[in-house]
Amino acid sequence: MILDAICFALSGYFMKTSDEYIDEKDNLPLAVITGILCVFFTLLVCSYNGDAACIFISILVGTALAFKVDSINHIISAILFIIILYLIGIPHFSWLCLVICIIAAYLDEKGNDFADEKEENMKYLSNLDKLLKYRYVLKISVFVLSLLTLIKIIIPNTFLDGFLFFEPITIVYFYLFDLCYEFSNELTDRFNDLFQRFLRRF
Repeated sequence: MILDAICFALSGYFMKTSDEYIDEKDNLPLAVITGILCVFFTLLVCSYNGDAACIFISILVGTALAFKVDSINHIISAILFIIILYLIGIPHFSWLCLVICIIAAYLDEKGNDFADEKEENMKYLSNLDKLLKYRYVLKISVFVLSLLTLIKIIIPNTFLDGFLFFEPITIVYFYLFDLCYEFSNELTDRFNDLFQRFLRRF
């Protein structure tokens, strides 16, 4: 459980950091290094956690369909992820959940572009636009898929018993991933501050 949380969190952090290095700082070497670190922690949790494998595969496929795997660090990370995951084996997960999450990840990427374009053109953002801007479709999907398993536990012997969804704890892991993704810059600044304080003691 603790390892799952750590892997999800560090995966989100390094995923965003890799994007920042290539998009904002034009630093390809660090973009590739942080991308590989993201792949390492993603593969670590995907090697035994079916929900994680389902979510991260859907993110890769969804972003690829939206043509967002568009830089060297993305391509290297994607190739490493696919090859190594194939070699180590993919744990069992629900194909229904995979399809739902792929669609959600795709809608997040295209919706984010649409909302950003409206914002750049100084157009009014509706509540739906704001939902798309901050990529809430996948968050809501993972929440619902986790909630359905909880409902199966609380209310047994329903039609839901014939379906496999996410474990209830998966939503906690995914939101850790998302928080570390969204606040990666703040986390980096905090780590740097702590490191500088540590150095001053010597």
